Amino acid sequence: MEHFSEQAWADFVRGISNSERENIESHLVNGCNDCAASRDLWLRLHGVALREANYAPPKTAVRMAKLEFAAHSFENSKEPVLANLVFDTFAKPALAGVRSAAAAARQMVFEADGLAVDLRFDGAASSRQILLTGQVLDKQVPRATLEHSPVILWTAKGLAIAETKTNAFGEFNLELEPQDNLRLSIQVVGRALIRIPLANLRPEQSRGNPGSELSN
Repeated sequence: MEHFSEQAWADFVRGISNSERENIESHLVNGCNDCAASRDLWLRLHGVALREANYAPPKTAVRMAKLEFAAHSFENSKEPVLANLVFDTFAKPALAGVRSAAAAARQMVFEADGLAVDLRFDGAASSRQILLTGQVLDKQVPRATLEHSPVILWTAKGLAIAETKTNAFGEFNLELEPQDNLRLSIQVVGRALIRIPLANLRPEQSRGNPGSELSN
């Protein structure tokens, strides 16, 4: 004979205080063997549920796996277009006296499918991390809203390592560690998937050159 519902037992073994808990405790004191057996069964079940967390993968691994599946679906959604580099502050030699300045910022502008992508790389000589600040602009409609456009950073092997979305002004931010042949993918609704190559960002490749972690 079942005296209490499954919900009541589940709340009981989890330590939830309510009127049903008081009834169960009182009933157990009266020596009901069936309910004592049910209590022991639910306690074992609760113990199994608590141990289940030990077998769950780390949250970071789950997030990266989800990002990987979403990213590949994102990459394959439309035929990609390779963006053209139209401006690069490092294309010109630095002025005398400026070359010795520490950790210069770099600005690059790419164009593709009627869009302009303005990228700024800021890094410090004391850190390997680079802060990438970008903005996506519609060349034909300057005030067009490009909010929620997915931006994904990829490795040379096609592994998605960072993801963000543009704000109401088409702006986005990513933090990255420099490595060879990174690329950005940007998908604006109704436009082609834009790919932007970011090659040779390792500082050791341009040793002795200030701001070399941003050099191409």
